[in-house]
Amino acid sequence: MEIIENILHKNPHVHIHDDKRASAERTLRSLIDDGRKMLHVVTDFDYTLTMFIKNGVTLATTFGVIYSQSPVPLPDGSLLSDRGKELYLKYNPIAIDDHMDVAEKIPYMIEWWRSIQNLLILSNLNKSHLCELVHQSNMELKIGAQKFITDLLHSQTPILIFSAGIGDIIEVFLQKEIPEFKHNHESSHIVSNFMQYDDNGTLKSFNDKIIHPLNKDEHAIHNTIYYQTILERQNVILLGDSLGDIAMIDGMNNLKNVLKIGFLNHSTQEKLETYKNAFDIVLCEDETFVVPNSILKVIQ
Repeated sequence: MEIIENILHKNPHVHIHDDKRASAERTLRSLIDDGRKMLHVVTDFDYTLTMFIKNGVTLATTFGVIYSQSPVPLPDGSLLSDRGKELYLKYNPIAIDDHMDVAEKIPYMIEWWRSIQNLLILSNLNKSHLCELVHQSNMELKIGAQKFITDLLHSQTPILIFSAGIGDIIEVFLQKEIPEFKHNHESSHIVSNFMQYDDNGTLKSFNDKIIHPLNKDEHAIHNTIYYQTILERQNVILLGDSLGDIAMIDGMNNLKNVLKIGFLNHSTQEKLETYKNAFDIVLCEDETFVVPNSILKVIQ
């Protein structure tokens, strides 16, 4: 049985466009033939590496780690969680509007992310408190995601985590869950929105370049140690949960084979068709890494 057909047979939540089955099979065969020495992995974080829902409860994103904990007051007496929700209700419909061009959406995404960052700065969040919030949160890796990342680290296969969320929270969370993962290492790297602190550990600013859902691309890692390690690795497994995640490999000019795996966490028939057109493999409402691990296992 062909590898793709076997994956479909064993996993009823896996969907592949009929027109893409042959090309997905060819891509996977090429990844296997070339082996780990030619591979690197690019993945989103929120709701790709982490669970979207568990026991009927939607789990926290990196921003949600801060919003969902004990109330954080702002100088005007309002709560950070309430203000964050207002921004979400205003801008998220724009982010997910399939009828708007990306170019139209980008100014709104910058406005949204800048507004969130300004609110966080006003909250006087402290680095030590941030660590406490991460450890208290219900954020959780998808089942098997720890194995996936650990396998990559042990085989020295570079992994880039690309997130429009908060990089500091990703770092603390991964240090807790996967101590072997090191940010800005030659085989592991995070591109995200990182915080800058004053001498007392209080948040004072974010890094200059905003990473929002529609500008994630590998231009952001040029001139890094990590980038030098992937120049000769022409094969990529890309994992994401939004259509904007497909652009994470933009800026890589020497790619040979790309296998795009999409997590569709809240499925409708219309969205499923859109994801099947965009990704090679779609994992529909799947909180596990069974399929990515099975693919990684056959690439040696």
